[in-house]
Amino acid sequence: MRDGIYKVHFKTQRGEGAGVVILQGGKLRGGDSGMYYIGTYQQNGDDFTADVETGVHTRTPGIGSVFGLDNVHIKLTGKTNGDSAQMSGKAREAANVSFHAAMTRIGD
Repeated sequence: MRDGIYKVHFKTQRGEGAGVVILQGGKLRGGDSGMYYIGTYQQNGDDFTADVETGVHTRTPGIGSVFGLDNVHIKLTGKTNGDSAQMSGKAREAANVSFHAAMTRIGD
């Protein structure tokens, strides 16, 4: 996947959400209306892995983490197809919650 800005849609059994992610040189940065995401990623062929940490930047009634926790560390694995990826993983703080995400490049 090329460096750039990506839209991301994610879900768990607790809910779903969407945001943006910037991939640049192995670093991942992004967020949505309530949460921020920081981390690293690697791609080997069409295999994609990422380690992502989340936190709250704004508390808004009705908007929260799909894990039910403010701060989590997520390990993701998935496959890329051109400038998009499908991933799944778990947060170590919520091991019983399955996380799925789809990411598609929207610009430089």
